[in-house]
Amino acid sequence: MKLLPKWFRRRKPLPVPEAQPSVPTEPPRKVLWHALCETVRGSSHERLGLPNQDAIGWWPAEPDADCFVLTVADGHGSKKSFRSDVGARLAVETAQAALRELLSDPGAVDPSAVKRALDERLPVEIERRWKTAVQEHVAAHPLFVREVAQLDAQQGEGARKAVEENPILAYGTTLLAVAVHETFVACLQLGDGDILVVGDDGAVSRPIADDPRLFANETTSLSGDQSWRDFRASFQSLAGRPPALVMASTDGYSNSFRSAEDFETVGPDFLDLLRTEGVAAVREKLPIWLAEASQKGSGDDVTVGILFLAVPHGHAPIRPGADEHPVSASPQENESPAKAD
Repeated sequence: MKLLPKWFRRRKPLPVPEAQPSVPTEPPRKVLWHALCETVRGSSHERLGLPNQDAIGWWPAEPDADCFVLTVADGHGSKKSFRSDVGARLAVETAQAALRELLSDPGAVDPSAVKRALDERLPVEIERRWKTAVQEHVAAHPLFVREVAQLDAQQGEGARKAVEENPILAYGTTLLAVAVHETFVACLQLGDGDILVVGDDGAVSRPIADDPRLFANETTSLSGDQSWRDFRASFQSLAGRPPALVMASTDGYSNSFRSAEDFETVGPDFLDLLRTEGVAAVREKLPIWLAEASQKGSGDDVTVGILFLAVPHGHAPIRPGADEHPVSASPQENESPAKAD
């Protein structure tokens, strides 16, 4: 099953651009990052008339910056989590806000303080903010009679009572968060989804360890009790060469491939295309590739966020393309707010 256009697949090792001649009088280039983000509604959701239950957000909105925050969420989409599209949107917003406060002054960021926050404070803070935002949404938009009646008909009285007693369950979602800075890459993950880090030579690594509890359609969730305990974190200091690209995506993308190994080639493929075709070409085709992956693969919503070096280490800048903003347009408001059954 071909999930991407034939020319998209790499046929040989990723070429590393030739280093530019050094100029002694030129100061070292600052590390600048670009963001490229897209989400598409799954083919199965289109057939069933369901919304896109993924959400994605990034900060800042400038074309390039020495610090970027990327957040991706995948609402569960189960019968019990009938408001998970909203839950995913709120997860993206609250996680992004917490990370922005930590990195609001990139020039004064203390990497050791960021690492401590990642390990000790951020998961608790994100859970607290998300559940507060959900409670506020429930207060403003109480559960509809038709919503709980439908749940009762589909899942039984037990499921209905569980949601009536704890409406947060209706908003269940996963969360991926990535912060890149000129001195570090920090990652947080709750539930399924994928984060790939691609080196300048195309080598791929996964910064977040696997969670053995995640299998089939089972996943941990922000709606769980003390969900901060289920976060997994990674912090990488960039004393030497930074990675060329970091990608975060919902499991609708990886589930569209035959194997994890096949999926992991996507990171170097994107890096190769950004270097050879430019940002404008990739930005234009990205929604087409993601829709094709859903149609021929998982059928689920597919969301991808890519952070990549605007000026690769020792190489010419990746070109954004004429009159093109490097950051993809945000998802439509009615499709912003994660997961098919």
